[in-house]
Amino acid sequence: MDISKIGNNLMDSMIHEAKSIKVDESDFEARLQKAMDEGDKKALKQACADFESIFLSMLYKQMKATIPKSDLVPASAGRDIFESMLDEKIVEKAAESGGIGLADSLYKQLSKQAENRYKVAGEDE
Repeated sequence: MDISKIGNNLMDSMIHEAKSIKVDESDFEARLQKAMDEGDKKALKQACADFESIFLSMLYKQMKATIPKSDLVPASAGRDIFESMLDEKIVEKAAESGGIGLADSLYKQLSKQAENRYKVAGEDE
């Protein structure tokens, strides 16, 4: 019984899953613009939280890049995938627990801008 193909299929599915988790920047920008245009505070708050998650992910990757590589555990594709998925979960949990407060600050600023936009638009009519 040949089981060598099982590992390849598993690796391919894990790589596909890891790629599908990433947020598309153009989608984020479109959601943010739509929330601002429609004055949808719930969607705006979610877009701000997503932005903080993207920011934390970039920050974490840059910090991790400064750590020297160790030869204690040999490098492999499986290890890379595992570390990538672990890093995403760490950032996700950090963002869910309040992160660094960037989402809240951004939401406060953008919601004020949206309110001012609708006040001015409402006065013109």
